[in-house]
Amino acid sequence: MTTVAPTRRPVLRAAVVRKLLALGLMLLVLAGWGAWQYLRRQSVDSETLGPLPSDRQAMTVLLVEPDVTLGIDAGLRRDHTASLARALARRLDEAGYRTQSLSARSDEERFGQTAQGQDRDAAAAHQTRIAQAIREFAAPVLRVSLADQRMDGHRVAEHTYRVELLEPQSLQPTWRATLTWREGRYQSIALLWHLRKNRLPPPQWDSLADLAMQRLRRDGVIGQTAVIR
Repeated sequence: MTTVAPTRRPVLRAAVVRKLLALGLMLLVLAGWGAWQYLRRQSVDSETLGPLPSDRQAMTVLLVEPDVTLGIDAGLRRDHTASLARALARRLDEAGYRTQSLSARSDEERFGQTAQGQDRDAAAAHQTRIAQAIREFAAPVLRVSLADQRMDGHRVAEHTYRVELLEPQSLQPTWRATLTWREGRYQSIALLWHLRKNRLPPPQWDSLADLAMQRLRRDGVIGQTAVIR
């Protein structure tokens, strides 16, 4: 039976300690990197482009869905524009606003099927209906659209959405916000912190909708308190 010489035991112990310290330091760095990524996972920038509307009791949420040619494998299934628009409409409802939700583009436009006459007519009819609904509701329009998606190999690393406030008659923007969501490789480490009470963090679109509502209030686009209908 082979035994370790007594003089080699301190050397072996020191080597094991060094490896454990190196492993602990690496885990600490990964945890710190994941926490940093998690803290910067979302951001918002906004600017006021013109006079804000005086009517603050109603809002149209206009969803601009991206082209299907964006690519199913590249990002369409990871595009959360519709979920973000629905989350914003729900929060405006909860704040006491009258809302209507509209889709800015017809299926024919999104699928690139406007070469045929009947598809072109259907797309034009859809645009006419949307414009009429906006005019009849006579409320400021929040247009929600996908601005960009940055890829990291085959993975979507960053989503950028745009929320614009439009004047209902001219449909010219008077306020604009850019919402960014970043997918970090090590964010899952930081997510373990949320699981300490068996609670998952909110989905991406809910977090961005909350961020957008905070900025809408801060910039005076909507009131700080609920609207009394």
